Amino acid sequence: MRAHYLFKRRLALKKVITVLVLVFLLVSPSLTKSKSKIEKVSFDAQAAYSYIKILASESMQGRESGQPGAAMAEEYIASKFKEWGLEPAGDSGTYFQNFTIEHSHIEEGVKLEIITERQRREFYYGEDWRVQEYSGSGNFTSEIVFVGYGIHAPEKNYDDYAGVDVKGKVVLFTTGAPQKISKELGEAASMEKRVEAAQKLGARGIMTFTPRTFGQASPQQAFFRMEVKKELHKPDFVMLSTTEDRVANFIFKDLAADLRSILREIDTNAKPQSLATGVKAFVAVNSIFDEKRPTRNVLAKMTGADKVLKDEYVVIGAHMDHNGITPMGEVMNGANDNASGTAVVMEVARVMMLNRAKPKRTVIFGLWAGEEQGLLGSEYYADHPPYPIEKTIAYINMDMVGQGSGKIGFSGVYYGPQVWELLKQKLPKDLVDSVNPSRGGPGGSDHTPFLEKGVPGFFMITQGSVKYHTSRDDSDLIKPEMLKKTGDFVCAAVDVLASEPGDFFPPLRQETYYFKYQNLVNYRFNAAAEFIANHGDAKDSHVDLQLSVIEEKDGLEGDALRVDIINSLLDLPEKIKATKGLSLFSSPSRLSMDVRQGKTTLMVGLKGIRSFGDNPKWAEVLAKQGAYYVLVDEPSFLFDEKGLTEEGKKVCLLYTSDAADEEDSV
Repeated sequence: MRAHYLFKRRLALKKVITVLVLVFLLVSPSLTKSKSKIEKVSFDAQAAYSYIKILASESMQGRESGQPGAAMAEEYIASKFKEWGLEPAGDSGTYFQNFTIEHSHIEEGVKLEIITERQRREFYYGEDWRVQEYSGSGNFTSEIVFVGYGIHAPEKNYDDYAGVDVKGKVVLFTTGAPQKISKELGEAASMEKRVEAAQKLGARGIMTFTPRTFGQASPQQAFFRMEVKKELHKPDFVMLSTTEDRVANFIFKDLAADLRSILREIDTNAKPQSLATGVKAFVAVNSIFDEKRPTRNVLAKMTGADKVLKDEYVVIGAHMDHNGITPMGEVMNGANDNASGTAVVMEVARVMMLNRAKPKRTVIFGLWAGEEQGLLGSEYYADHPPYPIEKTIAYINMDMVGQGSGKIGFSGVYYGPQVWELLKQKLPKDLVDSVNPSRGGPGGSDHTPFLEKGVPGFFMITQGSVKYHTSRDDSDLIKPEMLKKTGDFVCAAVDVLASEPGDFFPPLRQETYYFKYQNLVNYRFNAAAEFIANHGDAKDSHVDLQLSVIEEKDGLEGDALRVDIINSLLDLPEKIKATKGLSLFSSPSRLSMDVRQGKTTLMVGLKGIRSFGDNPKWAEVLAKQGAYYVLVDEPSFLFDEKGLTEEGKKVCLLYTSDAADEEDSV
């Protein structure tokens, strides 16, 4: 009985096992499928952070394009793309798109000492002096000769070099030109002609200074940026910019002559006051200038799976370069700017490969060289596209996405409304809410060359305080959670853009971009006070620059009118400061910055010429208070059948000469 019982029990157990095996086999495909969904790889912030720690390490030497550190970074990124199995997208089956750049670099170890009879002082690079673009190199001690404005124009009866020997010496001169004869001197007063004169007369180098003017907040504002052609570069001719209140005044400190008195004398009498100072300068500068320095973009791709759509392209990119090593030996590691954006591009590529993504369109991963030198890498790609730029549906750019404390800026919706609407419809709400969409536009980063080709270009940058262009932009300040926010959005956006059906190539795409861009200036000359009241806190409007006027009040004349206008101009900064969406024009660079913040910049002029018509000097006063132009309702008195009337010439001359003076002082 016991044996029979055991046999029956074993038989029943075998049946149960058989049933269980059958059930497992039936359900196992769905379990495997479910498990696959669960284990889909997501963007790994720590992995991205690990790339940043390598790219922003001291060994990468600041990744300045054209320097060895940048080449190491390029090789590292390409090696990771190869390791992960991405297809090469560069030249001749490589990961590199080769091109050349105009490369200038000041090597570590610069020095400027001024040696007088009584003392010797070394000056701080970046605070007291700088090497100018296209300077040559030198390691020497030489006498300093003061040559006024550095103008050599004997044919026009003015020569700052008359009576002084400058051969083998350093010449010191101020920028600007003698006010009394600046127009007569013409081109001879240009900076290029001054540099040419110093070289022709045998000088070893030049030192310029700009007189410090009232209202300058710091000596650094007095640095003069020399705009000269590259043909003036000579390997052994140094070009230095210094400050008046530190360097120039120290040179004159123990001399009988007073620097300001000399400059006033030149301006008053239009007569040179040059002199051999007896003071010496020790200069140590090792400057590199190469017109065609090789560099590379790094490009990888995932070819689209759709037979038709694979010939359309989605590009995501970031610049991988930074500012190298400063002349004072500081390594600019550029962890946030822009190892962070580079790392996000790399990690998105790795995640797509791990997930065996099969985008219908081809996805290009681009890491650009030369952004810090002027968007050179992205510009080269846009001008020499290995894949048709006219078939590129969108470009997403990441620049400084590793710091900050909040949402991520996503600018460009004004120029790519179709793409943005698609992303809003298809992306999960939490991802859409993680970015702060704004109008965007050219300038500031590598989305610009794509926009200018008509490609919808989007610029992602984290919002909040960051370490920008300092030696403290290191990897320990990176916030992985910001990388995660950016990476999750980009992964999802690429998935949508690379696979959604639709025609993303409207006719006249490039022309439409320029039309939209030109419409960002509003030429309706509203009264300034009225415009400020109506605009208020509105941000991200479709107007970058609003032209506006201070109106001349009826019943006021002469000084009463002028005082009223000046008070109106002086009140503007406070009124604009009280708003959130406006800024007052001060410079083109500031305008570009305000545009990226979604602000409208107000440029103010005068309506009518009664305020200065009876006394032309008031035109200059009002211009210095912030009036940039004059609007005349009835300009007929400015013209006759021969052209400008005498009155017209006087008005035009006042404003053009004042504009020139303003330009010289910048």
